[in-house]
Amino acid sequence: MDPGVYTAFAALNLKGELVASGCEKEASDERVVEIIRKVGVPSLIASDVNPPPSFVQKVAARFNVRLAYPVRSLTQEEKKTMGSFIDDVHTRDAYGAAMKAYHAYENRLRQIEGMETSLDRDLLKHMVVQGYSLHNAELMLTRKEEKRVGAEEEKEVKKEGLEHKRDERVMRLAEENVNLRKALEYEKARIAEMEEQLKRAKNARVGEVARDSEVRKLKERLERAERYIFFLKKKKRGA
Repeated sequence: MDPGVYTAFAALNLKGELVASGCEKEASDERVVEIIRKVGVPSLIASDVNPPPSFVQKVAARFNVRLAYPVRSLTQEEKKTMGSFIDDVHTRDAYGAAMKAYHAYENRLRQIEGMETSLDRDLLKHMVVQGYSLHNAELMLTRKEEKRVGAEEEKEVKKEGLEHKRDERVMRLAEENVNLRKALEYEKARIAEMEEQLKRAKNARVGEVARDSEVRKLKERLERAERYIFFLKKKKRGA
C-alpha cells in the first residue's frame, strides 16, 4: 500500500504475480479494506517506507495479518526498477512495497509449491507468511482436515490420546506465538512512527530556536543602528 492524498494498492498472489492494482483519491481505511476484500484474503499488508504510516498499520490490524516494511525506506530508483511497467507513481510505490515483502518469503513459498502434499498449498503459504513454521502449519491444517471429514474419532488408546493432546498444545502455542509476533510488529511500527514524529518535532523546534536566535540578533542590530542614528542626529544638531 501507498497511502496519501492518492492511496494506491497492488495485490500479489502467493506466486508473486500482480493480480490487482489501483489508486483512489482521499480513500479512507474503510474504503481500502473494502477494495482488498473484493480481491481476496490478504496474507500480509506491506509498506514501502520505514516507519510504516499509521494508515497502513490500521489496515493490517483490520485483517489481523502481519505488517511488512523494509529495514530502510525504498528509494524511488528501487521502486522504479521493480515496477518499470507501471506508469502511475503511487501504484508503482505500492507494487514496490508488495514485491519487497514477497521477496522476503519467496524461497519458503517456492519450497511449499514444490513439495508433495495433499494439503491446500495456498493455505500452507498463508500460514507460513503469518509466522507459523511449516511443520506447525501442516499439523494444524491436517487436524482441521481430519475434523472436516469426521476422522477425529480416535480409538481409546492412551498413547494416541497423549499424542493428540501434545499436538493440540503445540498448535495452541504456535498460534499464541504468531499472535504475539504480530502484536510485537505492530508495537515496533508504532514506536518507529512515534520516534519519527518526535524527530520531526525536534527538528522543527531546532529550526524555531535558530529562527528565534536570528530574529534576536537582527533586533539587536536594529537597536544598535537606531542608537547610532540617534547619536548622529544629536551630533548634527550640536554642530
